[in-house]
Amino acid sequence: MSEVLVLRDEVGWSAVKVVADAQGWKLREETARAHLVLASQRWSTTSGEEVTYVADHPGGAQSLRITGVGASALAQRLRQWLPCHTEDELLAVVLDGDPPDPVACVRVASKLAACRPVRSDPRHVSALGRLLAHPEDAVRRAGIRSAYGCDWPELRTLIRERCRREPRLEPQLEELRAYLDELEEGR
Repeated sequence: MSEVLVLRDEVGWSAVKVVADAQGWKLREETARAHLVLASQRWSTTSGEEVTYVADHPGGAQSLRITGVGASALAQRLRQWLPCHTEDELLAVVLDGDPPDPVACVRVASKLAACRPVRSDPRHVSALGRLLAHPEDAVRRAGIRSAYGCDWPELRTLIRERCRREPRLEPQLEELRAYLDELEEGR
């Protein structure tokens, strides 16, 4: 079992640490922030779950990934202790409005990436498509950045379509396409 919680902006690392300490979690691994590496901490809980805190500094997202038999129950308790976004709330930022608010889209792109399912979901595909096709360059850049790590066939189609229509961001789209091709070849 696995659960992902996307923390609200007002939740800082210190609030997560307070919960970890109060619950007696044991720190197992800590990764410092680097140019292409996100900062993270991974704990083992007293009941055997693993909780990984990830801070996406460029995108501003903070998330908790919970794995183990009791992941769902632990996620419910964590939602009571730490303010979190719902997946529906994050998707609505991008899917509502025509076009959706560019500042809100940039702020939510990495949060959507944090809670993106492994297998494609029509709402997430649609949201990523809207980010990649938004009239503002900054939103399209945020969409490109948030698409890394996504291994959906529909994403490859979206990228091919955008490459044909996107002279300004074509180099970034081509890099993303090459990355996706490497993922596909590695399977």
